Amino acid sequence: MKKLAVIISILFMSVTNVFAADIDLELCEYSEEYISWLNLSEKERQNVPMPNMCKNTDESGLIGSSKSYSMSYFTLQDNYILPVRNQDITDDCWAFSTLAAIESNLLKNSISTDYLSVSHLELMTQNSLYTPSFITFNRPFNGGGKQEYTTAYVLNYWGPIKENDMPFSLLTNILNNNTKITQNDIINKKAIIDVDDIFYLNNPQGACSTDSINTIKQYLVNHGALSASIYFDIKSDKYINNAYYYYNDFNISNHALTIVGWNDNIETNSFKTSSTRKGAWIVKNSYGTNVGDNGYYYVSYDDINICTNIVGFYNTNLDVSDEVYYYDDLGTNVTLTSKSNINYIANIYTKKNKETEKIDKVTFATSKEGINYTVYYASNASLKNYEEIAKGTTSHAGYMSIIPNKDIFITDKYSIIVKYETDSKTSDEIPVAMQSTSKTSPYNSFNITNGVSFISTDGTSWIDLGEKLNIQSSIRVYTSIEKAEETPLIDDEAPINDNATANLTNPNGEYEGVTLGDTALTTDSSETIENPKTGIINGQIIVVILLGVSILIYFRRKNKIYKI
Repeated sequence: MKKLAVIISILFMSVTNVFAADIDLELCEYSEEYISWLNLSEKERQNVPMPNMCKNTDESGLIGSSKSYSMSYFTLQDNYILPVRNQDITDDCWAFSTLAAIESNLLKNSISTDYLSVSHLELMTQNSLYTPSFITFNRPFNGGGKQEYTTAYVLNYWGPIKENDMPFSLLTNILNNNTKITQNDIINKKAIIDVDDIFYLNNPQGACSTDSINTIKQYLVNHGALSASIYFDIKSDKYINNAYYYYNDFNISNHALTIVGWNDNIETNSFKTSSTRKGAWIVKNSYGTNVGDNGYYYVSYDDINICTNIVGFYNTNLDVSDEVYYYDDLGTNVTLTSKSNINYIANIYTKKNKETEKIDKVTFATSKEGINYTVYYASNASLKNYEEIAKGTTSHAGYMSIIPNKDIFITDKYSIIVKYETDSKTSDEIPVAMQSTSKTSPYNSFNITNGVSFISTDGTSWIDLGEKLNIQSSIRVYTSIEKAEETPLIDDEAPINDNATANLTNPNGEYEGVTLGDTALTTDSSETIENPKTGIINGQIIVVILLGVSILIYFRRKNKIYKI
């Protein structure tokens, strides 16, 4: 053991030396909107959703081709949008907006749906009504919110749940002191919807660019509605008939709504202040049908806020997995840059169940479209001898899910690695989660776990992101529990062979105690272990299984132990 300990020490020192000069942690440059928000009083901040913390220097998030659609008018209202709702006295516009986007994609996917529960989303992402035993956002009840809260909510399988399982009236009753809620009432609900992909599009503050307009149109046609935000004041002189809206002064977005279509033929003089170009988004609001045009508005393409923070949820389905593994509980809120154009990000997980678990999908974060990625799996915690399970190019900024190209049954300790590769000599930003020390940040309750998230520029030498940089990587693994086969019936009249024994061995048992970067030494050899067994079924294993089944059937028939 002393010899092994010396090797570990040397290897960890070499890892630190290799990477100290190659990795820079950059907290993003704060946006003007975020700085303005920080300057508000604590009471004012509770009534204004926190804007994007990071300044946007370029556009991101194109889905496939940016080719514009030729139709001048399009709306999802008739078939792919549920009726307008009323947020009443709550500040939950962000929850209504994001859940409406999910509902729209379900309808686009021919999945019948009623409303999803705004109450559950609000209560699962606040910490002022009770002291939570689970990690959640540092925000007060009914204190406004961001679309990114819904991102963590759906990725973690906190929800969503059906409206009928926790009606919206619960929130208004709590606010009116007519009822109370307990923690268990909230956390014991089960997600009913799985979301594979989450789309982000962020413009610098200013009118929507041509590329952004084309991208949004393409998304609406293919995937359904999008969540967006504006500066909203129903008493503002920016409206005409409460239905045509255009705001072109600097201010903070304070209201979320849902983009459901567009009309290129809306004239520039349709707005209180003439816009510079024709056209507007058709948006669904959440103040009931007595406001606007039955609850809908036209928002000019030139509105200064409408394209600054677009979020979409697509490839939604009802195939909710049994388990989800992750460390970035609250999602991505800062970026990591590296001097290398190839970066490997890895997470090591410990299996939760005694039953067999099969990987359904792997979800990871991406900073923009066009980044080449490769996903790997290893049935150990050494981040060696991993095997490729998926490969492709990112189609958007946000979160993407991949389905492994082979069946993978996870072992007690297993690893998922995502390689990001770009053409530039200095890599693009790598999205990660990070613990925030700011008391005004909704992320300051995030906990960092050391020894589970890592980065490498060559896929061989690794640095601990938690220990060295105080961050966790944004990778999630979703698994299904494979039910064991029924136990064969025993023939009570048949003699039992008391001498029959079976030895159960852990395929990775001989390597227990070996950690990241270790050189594993066996009792009879000083050679490095190169090929630990994996959880992937291969041809050799199948042959052995078939041979074992044949022998078992032979002895079953010979000894008449089991009924066949």
